[in-house]
Parts: sequence; C-alpha cells; structure tokens
Amino acid sequence: MKKVLIPTDFSVESLQLVEYAIVNNPNTDLRIVLVAGYKQPDNRWALTHFIKSEVIHKKLSDDYIVAKRSLMREHACIKAISFDLFTGKNSIAFQNFLEIIEIEDTIVPKNNFLKCDGSKWFDITKYIKKNAQNVTEVLIETSMETPHQKFSLNNLLNL
Repeated sequence: MKKVLIPTDFSVESLQLVEYAIVNNPNTDLRIVLVAGYKQPDNRWALTHFIKSEVIHKKLSDDYIVAKRSLMREHACIKAISFDLFTGKNSIAFQNFLEIIEIEDTIVPKNNFLKCDGSKWFDITKYIKKNAQNVTEVLIETSMETPHQKFSLNNLLNL
C-alpha cells in the first residue's frame, strides 16, 4: 500500500489531486492523507482545548464530503482517505511531521491553487516542495461545471 500526502483547502476542486494519484498509480492500493496548515492557538486555555479532529470537521462542507465519498466508492484502490493538520511553523517541524506520518509520495498543485480562508489556515505546499521527497506538481482546473461534478478517471483524463 502506498501512502500519499496531498495538501487540501477543503474545496471540491482540490480533490482533483486525489484523482491524479489514482490515475498515476494503477493497480496500487492507496492511502491518501489530506493535510492543511493550521496555526495553533496562542493562549494556554485555547491550546488545552484544541482538538484537531474538531477543527477539521468544522471545515468540511457537505459538497466536499459527498465528493470524497464518491471517490472512495468509485475507486477500490483507495483504501483510506484521512485528514491531518500541520501546526508547525518551520521546515524542521514539517520534516518531523513527515517522519511521523511516514509518507512515500506527495502530490501538490502547480498553480498556487489552494485558498486558505481565515487567519488560522495556511497553504503547506511550500513546505512540501522544500522538504518532501517524491513531489509531483499537478495543474488543477479551477472552474468546475457543477459543484457536484462526478469524479471519474474519464473526467480527469479529459482535463
């Protein structure tokens, strides 16, 4: 099983990177780790009540959840799609993060696509490009026909 790290901004369009992983790893079981950058709280009370899973859950839209489930249903090679937050502030912290989650490959958008709303969220693409091995950059389509566009290998190949 191959473990692939993909940055996300929790938009449906960002899931195109998951499809790229599927197309370029035929006959390979994949475990996808979707990661976003998040600045940890800066006071003790907020830090003690900080729970990654709650922060992620609040960010997930219904469209994003439906699209992720659709990908998993359509592609048996995806054994898991999980979420994580990178809460560090520098490359050393990111290198430690990569060691902990044991990533083999990374796929990032080529065109500064990720939009991180709010002051707490940040794009981790620059950390991936600088510190990860086996980085693949992919051009992402920024306009999709419908928010509920069905993901399939044919749609990706026609981009």
